[in-house]
Amino acid sequence: MKAIAFCPAHITGFFMVCLDEDYKKTGSKGAGLNLSLGSIAEVEKAEKFCLKGNIGNGIVTKSAISYLTNEAFKIKIRNELPISQGFGISASSSLAACIAIASLLNMPHEKALEAVHMAEIKNKCGLGDAVAEFVGGVEIRREPGLKGRIEKIECKEKIILAIVGKAIETKKILGNEKKIERINEVGEECLKEFIANPSLENFFDLSLKFSFETGIANEKMKKILNEANRIGKASMAMLGNSIFALYSQEMKKFLSKFEIYECFIDNYGARTLATFFP
Repeated sequence: MKAIAFCPAHITGFFMVCLDEDYKKTGSKGAGLNLSLGSIAEVEKAEKFCLKGNIGNGIVTKSAISYLTNEAFKIKIRNELPISQGFGISASSSLAACIAIASLLNMPHEKALEAVHMAEIKNKCGLGDAVAEFVGGVEIRREPGLKGRIEKIECKEKIILAIVGKAIETKKILGNEKKIERINEVGEECLKEFIANPSLENFFDLSLKFSFETGIANEKMKKILNEANRIGKASMAMLGNSIFALYSQEMKKFLSKFEIYECFIDNYGARTLATFFP
């Protein structure tokens, strides 16, 4: 028995941290977009657990699988974007693996989502990526948590990504109370403005505002973003030293001095690609 699943990477443009003693209610409000690049997991039943791939320490994936099942699987994950650069890869790699496992065990995919969300919160590696990646598109997270209210906007724009600095550890941001206070203040303003005008262009503008006014963007990032926005629409992926922008040849030329990736907005969310039964 074997299953292959895909989960889109996810970029958060702006957010609010929403903590609760109940992990299922913990999460974030805000908005983001899902990418046609992400994580592909190949899973098959085995006598002994085995996890391979470009996944770092794989702590979230291992934790999520332990929530989902005690059965042993051989898992191979291929991530199409780097870890810890604001692309939600810890969530996408875990969700791809858990959805493949759920398909083999005839479980609803919502069980896979629950396992990954719980693992993300427990390990302080993310807040809203898993629930967003499950849905796809450009999403508005109106209410936090596993059962939070999400509004989906379908969009087919091409996106260019650029890695401009070293990886950022999410834990360092989420563990700073003063930083969280400012994030929530600016995030609430951005969410209200986006709900009033939910266009992709406004999403980029509000994401840029969020990165500047929260102080998350450093001086180097601000300089690059100011130059990029003279060409088109661009902002900083939360939380990473990376930029996402609406694709154009001029934007690609400007960002080509960095490590770049080209993709589209994914409107389908995490899904099984194939299953093979003997």
